Amino acid sequence: MNRTTKIIFATLLTLISLTTFAQQKREFRGAWIQAVNGQFIGMTPAQMQGTLTTQLDALQRAGINAIIFQVRPEADALYLSYYEPWSRYLTGEQGVAPEPYWDPLQWMIDQCHSRGMELHAWLNPYRVTSSAKEVLPQDHLVNREPHRFFKYNGQTFFDPAYEENRQYICQI
Repeated sequence: MNRTTKIIFATLLTLISLTTFAQQKREFRGAWIQAVNGQFIGMTPAQMQGTLTTQLDALQRAGINAIIFQVRPEADALYLSYYEPWSRYLTGEQGVAPEPYWDPLQWMIDQCHSRGMELHAWLNPYRVTSSAKEVLPQDHLVNREPHRFFKYNGQTFFDPAYEENRQYICQI
């Protein structure tokens, strides 16, 4: 083999190797961390961070590479939102910010990325309440514009038939 043939052969081998490597599929091994079971209510930020750290460490050891974190359980937020109130699943009362202040979504992004994990925010787009017993703040959208919502089986939902609701949810 002459020098030119060797260079062409080496170049083709390199291109084939790179192409094969680039086409390998990566597994999505995800786990969902929910908020609606009330696991965080009554916890201080340090306690919640400790619980989440324990969960993330265990999931990382198990080979999980993506976390789906529930950040909008009921037209509320586990992050600073300019559209919706703080979640009752975080502080026990909707509209009350965590004390001392922290942003659970940003904290989870940082923690997941430091572990080489993806973070995906899970939003419940239509649910506003899970039961008829829930009391929403007076300034909640449900109380300001009730025509945009419907009740079913004791729960309240955004009515997706309204264009303004679809636009609002997209803004979230």
